[in-house]
Amino acid sequence: MKKATKKDSYSLFENLNADIVTLCFCVTAVLFILWTFTGQWPWKGQNYNSYILQAQSWLEGRLDLGKNYSWLELAIFNNKYYVSFPPFPSYVMLPFVAFGWNTCDGMIAFVTSIMGALYAYKIAVHFGIKSKNAVFFALFLTVGSNWLMTAQNAWVWFIAQNMSFTLCLMAIYYALKNKASLSLAFWACAVGCRPLTVIFIPILLYLIYKSHMTEYPDDKITDIIKKCFTAVIPMVIIALSYMILNYARFGNITEFGHNYLPEFMRVETGQFSLSYIKENILSVVRLPEISDGKFVYPTTDGMCMFFASPIFISYIVYTVRSFVKKTNTNKPLTVMIIIISILYIIALTAHKTMGGSHFGNRYTNDVLPIAFLGLLLTFSKDGKWKNINYPLMFMGVALNVIGTAMYYI
Repeated sequence: MKKATKKDSYSLFENLNADIVTLCFCVTAVLFILWTFTGQWPWKGQNYNSYILQAQSWLEGRLDLGKNYSWLELAIFNNKYYVSFPPFPSYVMLPFVAFGWNTCDGMIAFVTSIMGALYAYKIAVHFGIKSKNAVFFALFLTVGSNWLMTAQNAWVWFIAQNMSFTLCLMAIYYALKNKASLSLAFWACAVGCRPLTVIFIPILLYLIYKSHMTEYPDDKITDIIKKCFTAVIPMVIIALSYMILNYARFGNITEFGHNYLPEFMRVETGQFSLSYIKENILSVVRLPEISDGKFVYPTTDGMCMFFASPIFISYIVYTVRSFVKKTNTNKPLTVMIIIISILYIIALTAHKTMGGSHFGNRYTNDVLPIAFLGLLLTFSKDGKWKNINYPLMFMGVALNVIGTAMYYI
């Protein structure tokens, strides 16, 4: 084998950074094009800025918002108005708001979007995907999916999903790298954006265990348990902060406030019910209607997730292919991802709404990080993954750019 020279090492380092820069510019370019149509520039103040208002209230020594903001989804409890969403985005905004930057949410959303693409790239590289191909897959996952709808501004609903997406990818990456403390901490942060991501924990624990045993093959289960005591400390602190805040506001450590939204208090079935599944499952596969030869894409409660995020098609095709051709080298993890993805989507459909007004099917975006992991598990070294992914990626970019722009115009 040829010995690597300093020049070779520098060239590799240079190319790696060039690919990362290319990735960042591509994501920024797509977002820029969207902003030119929608006016949702990252430095612009947001109308739906619940997390900023919450951070301001905390700095004023108050847990509620002090008054009603009729255009926001606010929880009403004991005649006080609270942000009805999990609090983690306000944690991030708090120091910036403390210094008077009350429109920081847009820039935070933009930085979060770039970080999501970067961690997707890092995960792909971890699985042996060449750097330039890893850029492609990072773009496929992000700008080629309905992630684009939630990444392009900082509205309260969207920034929470954007953060959760990135934090889940970070949790996956650090689990693969046997950084248990970081992985579990970022997962806890993701739960503070989208609580249902709590069910991703078996995947992370499996990844952490496998990566640990690869690095320390002689360790016993007892050794791993001992190391876990320190690894879980950041996660526990983050989880306790949610519980304390929830109890202080609503007298319940698991209540983030959504159950106290007027729309859920007016119905006997509440926020979650099995009775919602039958109707909502149709939203997951709902095709656009055709009128005068044109597709009419629904803008309420979602449409077919495979249209909105074609990477799901790739995930299913290559997962099935890996089982048929017996090329899957990690069947337990693959099966786990399939089961948890299905359970997650069923849980989503048990919710009274399927994301309200938006383009695409934003609730199913929560599954994108683990579907991406599942897709990477299925690739063989023959390179045949290229056959279907290129057209799917370009379809996803075109549909989500146009659809998202039209939603705001």
